[in-house]
Amino acid sequence: MREIERILDKGKIDMDNMEVPEELEEKLYKALEDKSPVKPKRANRKAVLAVACILILIVGYNLSSLAYYGKRLLGYNQVMNGTLKQLNELGRGQLVEKDYTFENGLTVILDGIMLDENQLLVFYTINDPKGEVDKAPNIHMFIKGFFREYSPQSGHGIINDEKTEIKWIHSFEKPSIFEKTLRLELDMTEDKIRETGQISFKIDANKAMGSILKQNINKTIKNGNTEIHLGHISASPTKTVLHGSIQNIVELARDQILGERIRPNNIDIRLIANGNEVPYQGGGMSTDIKGIRFHSDFDALPENLESVELFIKSFSVDRDVNKRIHIEGDKSEQNIEILEQNIKINNMYKSSGSTYVTISTREDIILTRVGLVIDGERISLKETIDSDLEKLEDGTIIHTRTLCFPGEGENYELSIERMTYTQPYDKTVKIPL
Repeated sequence: MREIERILDKGKIDMDNMEVPEELEEKLYKALEDKSPVKPKRANRKAVLAVACILILIVGYNLSSLAYYGKRLLGYNQVMNGTLKQLNELGRGQLVEKDYTFENGLTVILDGIMLDENQLLVFYTINDPKGEVDKAPNIHMFIKGFFREYSPQSGHGIINDEKTEIKWIHSFEKPSIFEKTLRLELDMTEDKIRETGQISFKIDANKAMGSILKQNINKTIKNGNTEIHLGHISASPTKTVLHGSIQNIVELARDQILGERIRPNNIDIRLIANGNEVPYQGGGMSTDIKGIRFHSDFDALPENLESVELFIKSFSVDRDVNKRIHIEGDKSEQNIEILEQNIKINNMYKSSGSTYVTISTREDIILTRVGLVIDGERISLKETIDSDLEKLEDGTIIHTRTLCFPGEGENYELSIERMTYTQPYDKTVKIPL
């Protein structure tokens, strides 16, 4: 590099020192005077037309490309799943490109939205020029319309390597069909100072996507002491949602009065389309004046739909039990059954002022609230020790553990007040198309 610079410098010095001969100027003037003026030639019309056509094609192609990319949400490929990528390629998103900047320099950029029968997807970027977006305070948000507010349901994002921005996709409740203009309400608190902002945007009804499949199921599946009611399924271009319930308000109130309340933990339901399992995306449960309801979210259904099935694998619940089992100290083992679930009391012994009860159950059975009644007085569980797992030949895993209760006495009752367990279902329900 230095050698090249030396040569260039030397060339510049040589050019600066170059002198033009005095007689050169006189010769050039004379040559120009003797030269007759040249008439300009008319341009070849065919060549001009050819060049013009080429320019039109080039410009037209680039304008088409710009229009194509202008309809797409850019920068979200790593955040989108396969379904959203396909919809984005088809230009099914609605560009917004508005922003709000907080006093601390954080900027929220609302890039665009997607709207269909099941949800409103919001695509936004949180930008921090300081490169500390991972340490930025949380920004709470909801969408406000003319008729009501719409809460967020779920979301996920990816931070870039420079930590200057996070690309987010957030799912909100589907707004009313009468909403035309919405506001993304922003709320951030930093150092006990609260700041709010908003970004307004319009909904293009022409780009809203409808449903692929809407079907009432209205079936109740029972097994043991539990039951699941399948309500209806709604499939749209962005996702598929199954709606159902566990109890209506009357059943919920009845169990509350009888002391047999049920608290659902998890429902394992698989969606099968054209013989293949559709990826599960999440779900939720709620308890209100309508009872206990749930929804399970899956990816969009495939094209050329031929069959749809629901496979109910299992149902995990926590239930009120309120049962007392007399423990006979001279017996080595006791087998009891509660809510059709087997509990084995292996032995009981006393040591150093405490009483120990060893039990065995399936791995999924948990005594969530248990005590020991010693001579009429209930003693709370102190700790669980000596936990051991054993796998049987049929694949069942048995959990053996010892419950420690402070105190000793003569008469003992194991008080099981609440219990968690998983009820297998393994049942298939076909959805008519």
